[in-house]
Amino acid sequence: MKKNNTNIIRKTIGYIRKFSRNPSNLQLFFVFISLTVIFSVTLGPYIYDRGKTGLDEVFRIKNNREFGGDIDVEAWVYSWIRTGAINMINAQGPSQWRAVPWDRGCFSRRFTEWNSKYQEAIQKACYDLSEIQKKYESSCMSVDNCLLPDEATNELNNVLSQMKKAFSDANFVLPYRSGEENSID
Repeated sequence: MKKNNTNIIRKTIGYIRKFSRNPSNLQLFFVFISLTVIFSVTLGPYIYDRGKTGLDEVFRIKNNREFGGDIDVEAWVYSWIRTGAINMINAQGPSQWRAVPWDRGCFSRRFTEWNSKYQEAIQKACYDLSEIQKKYESSCMSVDNCLLPDEATNELNNVLSQMKKAFSDANFVLPYRSGEENSID
């Protein structure tokens, strides 16, 4: 029995020695697969848990920032819409009248319970500005003069007042000085 075990050990060592000197592609493939399985079984769960914990933390931070009740993004969009509408009121040519393609809409992020009021106001303002832009575009075709009717100015001011009303409880609507309102100059 002892001689038989010694024979098996010698044959195995001889096979390993022969394999290590000139391995075939199939043998290399099986060694690679074996090492991959051993590595996956021993370190895989640790790497997976570590990655899952990291991703959960990243998403938690992102969601807190994005849906935590701050309306920084909506405030920026409100300011951008306001500036675009004021530029339309003070337009001196078609390039200023059509500076913003309102028909593409302006959405800042996903609707949530706390920001739906602001998002709806943003969407409505963009839709209204798009309609005003299309409706009165013929009044602003001359390169050197943009003769907007009073109705157009009134409609634009109405959009601005609706936006201001929707965002008034956000505590960032401050009165502008008259010099700051016109960004065309």
